[in-house]
Amino acid sequence: MSFLAFLIFGGSVGIISAYLYPKKRLKLKDLLPYGLAGAAISFLVSFFGQTLGLFTSGQILEWSSALLLTILLVACLRALAGK
Repeated sequence: MSFLAFLIFGGSVGIISAYLYPKKRLKLKDLLPYGLAGAAISFLVSFFGQTLGLFTSGQILEWSSALLLTILLVACLRALAGK
């Protein structure tokens, strides 16, 4: 995945998962940190997955693992931020 794909894919997944979290809805201006966290999580998943030899760049496993872990970790961040 390229750098631009990390920003677009991870950022949009982070924003969508933070917005759809079942607690109080966030305003659009409050979603920026979750978009940046989503991009960072997507980068880290791809980097460590390729380093450990789990997948190569561009495989569907890379995209799906980045998607699932970004949703999971942004939801955890959202849950911790609410307390």
